[in-house]
Amino acid sequence: MRNLIRVASTVTIGGALLLGVTGVASAADGPANLTGKGCPSSYTNSASYGSYKQTLTRTFIAGNGFRYGDYNVTFINPATGPQPAGTREYRCY
Repeated sequence: MRNLIRVASTVTIGGALLLGVTGVASAADGPANLTGKGCPSSYTNSASYGSYKQTLTRTFIAGNGFRYGDYNVTFINPATGPQPAGTREYRCY
């Protein structure tokens, strides 16, 4: 019984580690997080099957006193062309 519990806990820990690594890898394939990059006028990063281009639409000072930037996001796929991918807001510093 003790060996069975040991094997079960090892499999559980190994599965959690694998899930954690997989989650990080899949989360990285999207628009880059521009927080702390100073609100550039545009930013492009590579992704699977294309790239993401973020274009600054406005900056503003929020009630908390921090500066933020709003971005239009476009996914650019060489086979299908540009596709709108929503908007993002980042803190500029």
